[in-house]
Amino acid sequence: MTRPALLDNITHRHLRVHTSHAAAMGDARNSALALPAEFRRLQAHFPIVFQLIDGDGGFQPIALFGLEDGQNLFLTERGWDATAVPMAVQRDPFLIGRAPDDTLQLHIDLDSPRIVRADEGEVGTALFMPHGGFSDYLDHMVKLMESLHAHAQQLPYFIEALTQHQLLEPLVLDLETPGGEHSRLTGLFTINEERLTTLPGAALEALSQAGYLLPCYMQIASLAQLPVLAERAVRAVRR
Repeated sequence: MTRPALLDNITHRHLRVHTSHAAAMGDARNSALALPAEFRRLQAHFPIVFQLIDGDGGFQPIALFGLEDGQNLFLTERGWDATAVPMAVQRDPFLIGRAPDDTLQLHIDLDSPRIVRADEGEVGTALFMPHGGFSDYLDHMVKLMESLHAHAQQLPYFIEALTQHQLLEPLVLDLETPGGEHSRLTGLFTINEERLTTLPGAALEALSQAGYLLPCYMQIASLAQLPVLAERAVRAVRR
């Protein structure tokens, strides 16, 4: 459950948030939304795959952090063990809302574990300066949320292009535990590289002009991180 509230420098003048990454902060999840504009940066760390959205019938791209529900293999005692963090993870505990005139507003989830409680003292990062102005952190988050929103608005068109050209195919991951047990991860999809490369020239040009061709190849390249993720899982069990 979330309890979003419109952020303002009077009601929330003393509000502080935890910016570190930890399970207690809500980071114990095995995936997060990955937007095409991030694929180039994320593919060096995480496998990027597609999943069906329940009740929607469409697809969304996600970065995989683990191979089981609630498993984030990039969380350590020192925090996040990668130089890249998806925008959908960075944005916590902020949300985008709309005013009656349809303009965008910045909201904050007051039930987020990232909110510093009164009994925790002066820990975390302040949102506002003593005189009421935005802190550097809040300035950064405003820019992040604007970017995330803008790129999220373009996502349906990217997915439409993939489905129009029938580029998505099921991806089945066969896994073996350190104890020798086998399991299978299903319900995921990837771009069919052969089908992509054999598209007619006009289709490839259209994908390129729309800015979709590079993310396609970055998603395919990201699958090289699957065995790396599996090795992380093995090391986690051994610890």
